[in-house]
Parts: sequence; structure tokens; C-alpha cells
Amino acid sequence: MGFLCAGGPMLQCGSEHSSARRPASIGAVVGHRQGKRVMRLGFCLATAISYAVPAVARAAETSPASPESALPAPPPPTSGVPTGALPPPPPPSSSVPAAQPANAPATRAGSSVPPGAPGSDLPAIPARLRGVQVHDGFYLRLGLGLALGGASVSSDSSSIGDYSFWAGGGAFDVWLGGTPIPGLAMGATLSALGLASSQRSVDGHRVSGDVAASSGLLGYFVDVFPDPQRGLHFGGALGLASGAAKVQDSTREFNGGGFGLQAFGGYDFWVGPQWSLGGMLRFMGSVTREDDAGVAYRASLGAATLSFTALYH
Repeated sequence: MGFLCAGGPMLQCGSEHSSARRPASIGAVVGHRQGKRVMRLGFCLATAISYAVPAVARAAETSPASPESALPAPPPPTSGVPTGALPPPPPPSSSVPAAQPANAPATRAGSSVPPGAPGSDLPAIPARLRGVQVHDGFYLRLGLGLALGGASVSSDSSSIGDYSFWAGGGAFDVWLGGTPIPGLAMGATLSALGLASSQRSVDGHRVSGDVAASSGLLGYFVDVFPDPQRGLHFGGALGLASGAAKVQDSTREFNGGGFGLQAFGGYDFWVGPQWSLGGMLRFMGSVTREDDAGVAYRASLGAATLSFTALYH
């Protein structure tokens, strides 16, 4: 019993000791195994994450492009002409278009319809106003001025003395006509010129005594305006002339006929739609003849005149 007791307690103590260590031993093994599992699980997660991150980055890089960039590039233009080469020039045309007259209205290239006509998209050319500060149409000039010139009367008889003189006087004009084209006026002219002096020269000798001479011209004039809208003008006249000369206290008086001419130039300033006022410088002369009692007389008269004129044109 003692053995049993002795042995019993020992066995009991040993069994108690072994039972006391067993739970600790089993827990340690289990804890150790769980730690390994946790470490393995963490290692697997870390490995999976290390592989997943690069894969996601590569997927983002290789993602499909935006709709604009995904559109295909436009094809090159198909002009039919090789790049870098120009087509040959067309052959010259042998047909030459007929020249249009200078006064023909301007038309659009490739169109034969004049502006303003049916079928034309161009407005009609405005008609030029006639008679409004433009030298055209009816022509009437009135002039009055001063003259400076000379006259001489001679005969084919040696018993009748010849005489001449220089003097001042006056001039008068009435011109009436029309304008065939703007800037060119023509018509009839009636011009008169008179000179008077208190002295004359008879066969080279100075003689006192009043003497007078006059001349009239009925002819055809031409008056040119280089710019129909401005007043500069010049021209001339030619026609039949009459001449007269008389010495005071003498029964002899000359009256003859012949030819006369004149050249003039001046400037007119517009004062209304048709009226203009201005000045005119003119040179005029006449040669007339008369036969009386078998004696032939000839009178020559020439003068320069400066006239104030009124023009309706």
C-alpha cells in the first residue's frame, strides 16, 4: 500500500504534472501553427498585390484611345494631278473677241447684257444731267467790252490822199448757236467794233481832226470747251464784214464790204445751272473795199478787245 501509496502519489503527481503541461504544449503548437498560417496568408496577399498593381497600370496604359483620336486620318485629296507637278497651260485661243465701241456701256465679263437691261444684275448707269453746269445744248453769248486798234483807208488814185489812225473804242457781240457734242458749240455771230480818234496821219503827216471807223462781222463761230463742266474756252469766227470810215468836216465817207475774222479765248464762271459770267480776249480784223466814181477804196481795220460776257449754255 505503501508502494501503492508511494507509487500512487507519484503516479498521480506525474499524471498531474503531465496533465498540467499538456494544455500548455497543445496551445503552443496550435498558436505556432496559426502564426505560420497568418504569415503565409500575408505573404500571399503581398504577392498578389505586387502582381496586381503593375497589371492595373499596364491596363490603364493600353486602354482604348479617345473617340477623336480613334477616328481614322482623312484621306489625301484626290485632285488627279500628281504632287509637285502642274497641269500644262491651255493652248492659246485663236479667236479674238470683237472690240466694243468706246461709248458702249460697260458689261460684266462673260455677259452680253448691258447694265440695267432685263436679265442683268447690274444697276442701270445713271443718265447724265443735261444743261446743269455742263456746256451743252442751247448757246447764247452776250458781250460788251473795250477795244484798242487802228484803221487805214487808201485808194488807187494819186489825187486822193490815204490816211490812217490808232484809237480806242468799244466792242459788242451777240452769238447764237447750239452744241452738237458736249464741249463743242457753234453757230452764228454778230460782232461790231468802233474806233475814234482826234488825229490822223495823211500821207505820213499828222493832221488834227476827228476821225472814226467801224466794222461789223456776220459769220460762223466755233467755241471749244476742253472740259464741258468748266469755263475755259477758245475758238474763232469767219464771215462777211462791213467797214465804214468818216473824217469830220469832209464830204467823203467810206462804206465797203469784204471779209472778217476773229480769234478769241476766255473763261466763264458758273453762276447758275445754265448761266455763267466771264471775260474774253479777242483779236479781230476786217478788209473791205468800195468802188466810187471809178476809184477803188480799201479799208483795213484790226483791234484787240477785252469783253465782259454773259453766257447761257
